[in-house]
Amino acid sequence: MEDRLSANMVIAYDETKKSGLSFVKKNCARNVERPMREKGQNHYLHKTENGYIGYCTDENRINFHFGWPYKEEEKSVAISITEKPIYAYYPLDGKDFEISLLYESKNYEANTYTDALYEEFKNLGEWFEEKEQAVVNLPFSLEKAREYRFTSLKRSYRDFGEDGAGFFFHFDPLYGYQSDPSGFSTSFNTIPHASYQHILEYGFTGREINAAWNTAKEYGKEWLIRGEKVINFFLKNCTTENGWVFSLYDLEKGTPFYSCGDPEAPKLHYISRKREKGNYLRTMVEPMNDVFEAFVFYDSIGIRHTEWLEKVAKFAEFLLNKQNKDGSWYRAYQQNGLMADVGGDEELSEIQKIEGRKAATAIPLIFLTNIYDYFTGQGKDADQYLESAKKAGDYVLEHIVSLEHYQGGTLDNPNVVDKEAAQYAMAGLYHLYIATREKRYLQGSIMAAKQFVTWNYIWNAPVLENTILCEKNFKTKGCGGINSIWGGGVVDIYSLFHIGELYLIGKETEDDFMCQMADWIAKGTQQIMSYPDDTMGFTDDGMQPEGFGICPQGVDDGQIDKGDIWGSLGWIYSAGIYGLGNYLKLKKDESLSNY
Repeated sequence: MEDRLSANMVIAYDETKKSGLSFVKKNCARNVERPMREKGQNHYLHKTENGYIGYCTDENRINFHFGWPYKEEEKSVAISITEKPIYAYYPLDGKDFEISLLYESKNYEANTYTDALYEEFKNLGEWFEEKEQAVVNLPFSLEKAREYRFTSLKRSYRDFGEDGAGFFFHFDPLYGYQSDPSGFSTSFNTIPHASYQHILEYGFTGREINAAWNTAKEYGKEWLIRGEKVINFFLKNCTTENGWVFSLYDLEKGTPFYSCGDPEAPKLHYISRKREKGNYLRTMVEPMNDVFEAFVFYDSIGIRHTEWLEKVAKFAEFLLNKQNKDGSWYRAYQQNGLMADVGGDEELSEIQKIEGRKAATAIPLIFLTNIYDYFTGQGKDADQYLESAKKAGDYVLEHIVSLEHYQGGTLDNPNVVDKEAAQYAMAGLYHLYIATREKRYLQGSIMAAKQFVTWNYIWNAPVLENTILCEKNFKTKGCGGINSIWGGGVVDIYSLFHIGELYLIGKETEDDFMCQMADWIAKGTQQIMSYPDDTMGFTDDGMQPEGFGICPQGVDDGQIDKGDIWGSLGWIYSAGIYGLGNYLKLKKDESLSNY
């Protein structure tokens, strides 16, 4: 259905002719009512302006399909997790109605499929900008948005035991701190679950250390001490002699636990219980990069934690030792350093399994280039870190960017194409370009950026009456879809983490649309966040849902309906404080340099 798409378009690309064929809907659905259906019905009446646009293949042909109202004929996640197809029909009840549908099709030249996709996406984005499809007009500044988020984040902090401390930032904003977060179904689990009340999460959907050092940097004083306490607890309890890292800690048992392979592990949405026990590459890299950035910050104000840097170096050594000959890393590792098979890929071919298990190779690039820059700045030999990053970057260029296939960024649905995979490839390759000034990494970051951009809405999908999204005049423009299962039917604010890199790539290449998209993302992702003049029904300022339902997803199975909100998990604080802060600093520095 139309509101599932970040842009109302479908593209076909002929690699032999280097040409694209686009089919685009150039006017947007504005009105939608609740469908007239009973649970289980997949043929139903629906007063809606939503149409559909798509394609099917027939031997050597690609056929575009479009129409109104909508259908999702091959399979659909809208009403059932069994992917039952859906067919909507407009009710002919004797009342007058008028519908206008404007489509455009054209042929054009493009060097790659990614170029064909991006150029038409950009053209449509510019067209919509002229047709009153504006990004939200926020009632506060972006700087204030960070301030509000800090208000809530600080109130989630708690000390425990003799030396423990953390941010208990997993909760439902409708019910406040120490409530269970509301949620959805993933490949592994369904939340909410009480587990979230007694675990500390240091990577992926919770960034304890990132929260700690950013709060210390912003507020100083007692927050410097609290930040140290959070970081020291993690390093004491979650790091190991060989550099391998736990990223989850269970306060009830007083021990860290594995993110995959442990049948007794607390129930989180991405916990796999099959096969070997281990931890994901991503959830090791994120906390250790956060420790490194914390070290650099504290060192800059005269507080040197050499023991933190030693732990960072030990983890970097682990990465170098476990890097495959082709430059890749595996998705997850056992504590002994062997690959951890997390399962979930049983129906894939052997080639697809291998590609999937190595799909997260871009994730360590930022960490490795960060420590390379630091150690070389200290006059120390750090070439091994850059060489490792280059080997990984070359793998990403050959096996991900050149194939135009970005999967496995998220851990809860690890074998599907998703936004975060393109996002990490874009950011990692750009950092590698800055470290080396080798143009192939810049070109790779540009190609990944073009894919990443297209996950983010360039129009405002219609909202349903009697929902908070309608009440607060929610605009989808600037919000990001998640993966190829949901499309844009579910949006979140994760794009914020790397809009700084997107903006810099736009500046480097004089691509104004990338810079514009960074601005739309910065603004669009601040919606439905409580602030002093509007609580949004939440219990404190600076609270925000983790996700927003733009169209139904498994609604008959109790999952997500159009207009729903849910959450929240603690990663949104890092996205809205750290990610947005990096972007705002770039803009401020640019403004000062032009003064």
